[in-house]
Amino acid sequence: TQWKNLALEVRSVRSMLEEVLSNWEKYSSTVAALQAWLEDAEQMLNQSENAKRDFFRNLPYWIQQHTDMNDAGNFLIETCDETVSRDLKQQLLLLNGRWRELFVKVKHYARADEVDKLRQDYQDGINTLKMFMEATNEKMAAPVQLSFLNVRAFAQDVEEIKHKVPAMEAACKAASRTAQLLTKDTPEEEVSQMMAVMASIKEQLSKVRERCLPLLRESQSLLPPLEEMEKNITGFYQALEKACHITSTTDSEGPVDFKQKCQELATFTHSCKKCLTVIEKNYQTIQKIMSSSKTLQHMDISLLQKRVADLHASSQTMIKESTEWRKHVEANSSLMKRFDESRIELEKVLKLAQNCLTERGNPEELLKKHTEFFGQLDQRVLNTFLKACDELTDILPEQEQQSLKETVRKLHKHWKVMKLSLLLLRCQTQQDIPSGTLEYCIVFKDM
Repeated sequence: TQWKNLALEVRSVRSMLEEVLSNWEKYSSTVAALQAWLEDAEQMLNQSENAKRDFFRNLPYWIQQHTDMNDAGNFLIETCDETVSRDLKQQLLLLNGRWRELFVKVKHYARADEVDKLRQDYQDGINTLKMFMEATNEKMAAPVQLSFLNVRAFAQDVEEIKHKVPAMEAACKAASRTAQLLTKDTPEEEVSQMMAVMASIKEQLSKVRERCLPLLRESQSLLPPLEEMEKNITGFYQALEKACHITSTTDSEGPVDFKQKCQELATFTHSCKKCLTVIEKNYQTIQKIMSSSKTLQHMDISLLQKRVADLHASSQTMIKESTEWRKHVEANSSLMKRFDESRIELEKVLKLAQNCLTERGNPEELLKKHTEFFGQLDQRVLNTFLKACDELTDILPEQEQQSLKETVRKLHKHWKVMKLSLLLLRCQTQQDIPSGTLEYCIVFKDM
């Protein structure tokens, strides 16, 4: 039993001695390191802010070393004899005094890494917010020429901004919290600047939110009339092109073709007028929206106004050209009709004459009959035909004039032969040539 008790006491003493030895080693090493560091740290107080920030960046490590030194020193003071304890107390008193004097001046550097991260987070947030505000202000205030595609693109931009505003407001709140966390470790002047920047961004965000909804609503209200205008402008010019294709052709038309083209022209003209009515109605709607809007001042209606004016001018030109075309074609058709009527009348007379002159019989009786027939024949039939021919030649294309001249030549020749045949008959009668022995009208068979 005594040996057991002795063994326990020996182990207890041994354990205490090991602990004392461990604390002596810890105390000695931390004191030596802390004294050396304090020497360097006290000299760094006179250096630049950046140099101090860099040197004291690992201050948390020395805080731990200082704590370890005091823990080991206090343990030794409790376990060593009075003389050693008194020396330890004196040494700790001096070191702690130097530490406190230094720590008051540099304690804010203990959060240097954390502060740097906060500063970076704050700056990143501010940059994001500024970029958003710059892009938003540029998009919402940029001049926009009024057209369906332009306004639709603008409305899409505004809608995208509207969807981003909540995220930007959250980013603004996060930046504000970060700024608050930095106030303890930031010079007062810099804090004031940060607060001013945050207040400005908050105000701008508030204005964007306030302006976004009415701007989106009013820009979207322009889309239906603009879209309908664009469709009818396209329809107008398509009908105009077809109408111009008709009025640009001034060749003589037959009665059926002329009537059909007149109907087509009337259809295209009606389409243009109908489109123009719809365009004008929607243009007036757009003007009302623009005049009553407080958010669409950056939209320019001048180009749209010019397009509408051009449409009216094109419409007036088309109406004028259509009227002139109709008059011109009607006049041409009248000339053609007059020519055809005179030609038919002349051919009818020539046919009757031919039938008359090809009869066989007693020359005296034939002469009497022919003289009576030709006495009733009016030279004006030929003159009317020739005049109609001259008038028609003036309006016909060059490639069609040759055919007309050939027709006129044959009919004119026919008329002359008819006159000649009568003279031949008279000669035959005077010379008492038997009938049927002279084929004086053989020329008709070659025509």
